[in-house]
Amino acid sequence: MYPKIIIIFMLLCFYSISALPSFPTIKDEIFPAFDTGVEIPRIKLTFVKGVPTLPFSIGNPRQKFTGIFDTSSPITWVMSDKCNSSACLSVPDNEKFHAQASSTNFQFPLSVDMNYLDGSHVQLKPELDAITFADKFTIPRHLIGEAYKVDYPKGYTAPADARLGMGGFGSIDWTKTQMKFDLPPITNPFSGAFKRAAGDDVVSTGIIKSGSSTYRKRFDFNDISSSAFILGVDKTLYKDPVYKLPLVPLQGFNSPFWKIPITGLQLKYANITQQFKFSSGGHGKIDSSSPIITLPRSTADAINAALGATFNAQLNTYTIDCKAMTTAPWFVIQFAAGVNAHIPADQFIYQQNDGSSCYTAIGGGTDENVYLGGPFFRSFYLMYHYTGLSVNIAESSVVQAGKLFAQ
Repeated sequence: MYPKIIIIFMLLCFYSISALPSFPTIKDEIFPAFDTGVEIPRIKLTFVKGVPTLPFSIGNPRQKFTGIFDTSSPITWVMSDKCNSSACLSVPDNEKFHAQASSTNFQFPLSVDMNYLDGSHVQLKPELDAITFADKFTIPRHLIGEAYKVDYPKGYTAPADARLGMGGFGSIDWTKTQMKFDLPPITNPFSGAFKRAAGDDVVSTGIIKSGSSTYRKRFDFNDISSSAFILGVDKTLYKDPVYKLPLVPLQGFNSPFWKIPITGLQLKYANITQQFKFSSGGHGKIDSSSPIITLPRSTADAINAALGATFNAQLNTYTIDCKAMTTAPWFVIQFAAGVNAHIPADQFIYQQNDGSSCYTAIGGGTDENVYLGGPFFRSFYLMYHYTGLSVNIAESSVVQAGKLFAQ
């Protein structure tokens, strides 16, 4: 009798231990493709102030949120019901995350600080929980952050009070948990532990409908719903050829997502091409959360001067005559992979909501980094290949937007 009891006890211990979550791996941070056999899931992106947002749910039972779709954020996070910082106080309790109400929630004993290009700062605790799209596509175990402190810059109104992050992996130091699991912390996101079937780690973004006839004449800065986050690759939304843009080399904890080597920038007129200097070894990071393309300040000054734009210090923008939306040259990004991405003027020149004036979406940053925001993000069909360490890029088959040319 006693041996049987011991065996049962050992089995219970085994199953209890094996049920404990391990340190998160890259599989817990990416969004896999969903092959339904019928359709490729499309999660509609709604643009608010030029920034894409989308709905998703976390936990079991599901708690619904709307978050910024952010290709540069290392983690998906939502406001905690325990957050009492100023930004959280204005958000209703039913729009915050109640971790204790989720049966699938597992918390790690550490906190992480995150800073974003728009000046936002969050302090969060990483957790594992289920995440669901469109109420039917569920990832049972995904790394999320429960934000206990959220701060926005003075005068800033966030497009959404949560973020769906899909970039910057490996930025959390899991050794600080002091937890002893069988699996080691993330050191190389593509170690032998990461084995997936070919193609199921590729998701994409692109335009899914043409919208109004004025799509190319005037970008609706506040709200368009013609783009989507696609849980897979939809071949009906782009046209060949597809160009592969390898990411920067993987170096320790320096995440390669989604950083693409760049060799130069141009303004291309009908018969003249104006070249602008670019630092050797530079790269551009795809940042869907930014409504503009951010360049080093000196480069942004030179390009805007060539366009005829003048810097408005009060608005921190480069203002320009609205006629430039139809007369300005193409803005060209020269990728090291031998591909030139041409962005039309109506995608990088914005009109104020009241129609009184226009400004360029090419801004100057405080460092030497390049952030490929709204004009680039909207102009092409982009395929994010995690294990392939690349972004595949193609022209949209839905609208006439960006153009691609081999160098």
